[in-house]
Amino acid sequence: SVSVKVLYIGPADKKNQKKISLSMKQIDADPWDSVAQKIHAGDKLSGKVTRCMDFGAFVEIAPGIEGLVHISELSYVKRIIKPDDMVTPGETVSVMVKEVDPNARRISLSIRDAEGDPWLEVSDKFRIGQVVGGTLEKKETFGYFISLAPGITGLLPKSKISAAEKPAAIEALKVGDTLTVTVEAIRPQERKISLSPGDAADESAWKNFAQAASHGPASDLAEKLRQAMAAKNEK
Repeated sequence: SVSVKVLYIGPADKKNQKKISLSMKQIDADPWDSVAQKIHAGDKLSGKVTRCMDFGAFVEIAPGIEGLVHISELSYVKRIIKPDDMVTPGETVSVMVKEVDPNARRISLSIRDAEGDPWLEVSDKFRIGQVVGGTLEKKETFGYFISLAPGITGLLPKSKISAAEKPAAIEALKVGDTLTVTVEAIRPQERKISLSPGDAADESAWKNFAQAASHGPASDLAEKLRQAMAAKNEK
């Protein structure tokens, strides 16, 4: 047995039968009537992906309530071309509520904000002068983009490559190859990291050691050598 609401009663036909339209859905209150009290911007929720479109994915975050995750809000880490490359219908995902508009029956959601922005912690993971390993992500005429961590990409300018100890070796690299680079500058608000070749940092460190050793007494040479070797091994 179910409860229904009568929507329409039509006239009798030739067989003296009437058509009656019913609704089970309208027995329950419209969930959008109370959405403003239950869902707010900034809430982190779990929902089920209902369908994927070219512009994003729809996620049901409550019975009868769907929100849109625009394609630009799918990931900080990956460049998404098609939403179904990231999520699939029926999949349960975590989302962050960005905006609620009950009158328009629209809710804007974000998967990438729910996962967290890797750039918020970039200053804790990297420091100026640090030598790190990276992966060549893309080559451009003005420089190479190097992936340092998921969602974190730095730029190795062309001018820095030509000034490297072995520029030909860097220029011969292919997308996906690994290399060592030095962090030159970090600008988290602009989401930018400037890089230089890693061998340039090694060469500079040894030059500084050689200059310091040549001006110091012979008795200090062993200690300076030990410190320099330790610094190089850390890199």
